[in-house]
Amino acid sequence: MGTSESSALLVAALLAVAPLAAQTTAPRDVVVLTSGKELRGRVVRESDKEVVLRVGSVDRTLPRKDVRSVDSVATKHRALMQTWLETKVDDPKALLELADMADRAGLPHEARLFRWYALRLRPDDAAIHQALGNRQVQGDWIVKLGSREAKFREADAAGKDFANAWELRSEHFTIRCAAGLQAALDTLLALECHYHTFHDRFGKVVDLLELVEPIDVRLYRDRAQMPNISNTASAYFLPGEPALFTCWENGRAHAIMHESTHALLHWHFVRAAGSRGDLPAWLDEGWAEYMDGLYDQRVPGKPKPRQGSVQGEHSSRLAASTAQERYGVHRLLNFKASDFGASSRQDLKYAQSWALFRFLFESEDASLRQLFGEYLKQAALGQGQASTFRRLFTKYLEKLETEPWK
Repeated sequence: MGTSESSALLVAALLAVAPLAAQTTAPRDVVVLTSGKELRGRVVRESDKEVVLRVGSVDRTLPRKDVRSVDSVATKHRALMQTWLETKVDDPKALLELADMADRAGLPHEARLFRWYALRLRPDDAAIHQALGNRQVQGDWIVKLGSREAKFREADAAGKDFANAWELRSEHFTIRCAAGLQAALDTLLALECHYHTFHDRFGKVVDLLELVEPIDVRLYRDRAQMPNISNTASAYFLPGEPALFTCWENGRAHAIMHESTHALLHWHFVRAAGSRGDLPAWLDEGWAEYMDGLYDQRVPGKPKPRQGSVQGEHSSRLAASTAQERYGVHRLLNFKASDFGASSRQDLKYAQSWALFRFLFESEDASLRQLFGEYLKQAALGQGQASTFRRLFTKYLEKLETEPWK
């Protein structure tokens, strides 16, 4: 299966870069204090209790009671994505209105994406071409593909060469795509929706900050075109690049939600978070599988989150397993990345990791959910060892040997 194949590559991909300090970012947001003083920077977290404003590379925490108003990229981007979910993809007028909305909100990358969507419906519209910076030569509109140029109507065919593929950008992701313009657009917008769902579900639990540098995505036209890191890998995230590699398969970027969750976890807890460290392997994979099972993805570019995670293959695998065959919780907690790369009972390892994460995060027992939230906070700080888990869940350990697999 795609997710387990791809994540096995983490074994070969532990080229991890040293953790970075908070990234420097342009002052795109405005915070007005109750005193009337105006502060400019980037709002990286906003809650009922505080506003965290990044000025340059320094994060300043402002008590909410001292803040009169906040004008932030994050809030405007969230509103834009909600409007996108309600916009008809076959309505060029609505798409162009959405592009104008993005421009007014100071979101130029999304504005370009929506104009590209509209241009696919109106390929001869001079105004859209001009807004995108395309130029006309002897009646043909010319677009850039990497270091090359091509006629717009021939660009998808010319862009099958990955070195000269489509290069596009959204607020939180960049993409090089050899699977065509539509594939690149749908993938970027799906990733942006995923980004907000991830923050909605876990932002308050682990005090997530907004990303201020984009995640690199490399989308190949098929498996054969991808770098041959493994004979079984169809998608993977390499921390050492850092970049997400995937291919176009069955009408979508393969395992994109699973691998982009790995990327988000890396950006939030390793790359941009100073002394925070890698997550335990079971948690990294369980979290990625949880998010992968969260969506109805029938409409390209518009993943609709369910209330809970559904993984039919995992549920079937667990239902068919015996207590003697399944891994004990202690063993599961101590899995390394190499264990998920091993072929032996690989499907069961992923199924149990997903099931344990889902059971704890979606539990009807509020105290159990609260304990899991505390564990996630500890894990995000590089302290997610099995000993931490056992200490927090002492009175539930016997229950956890059976209940998650039902």
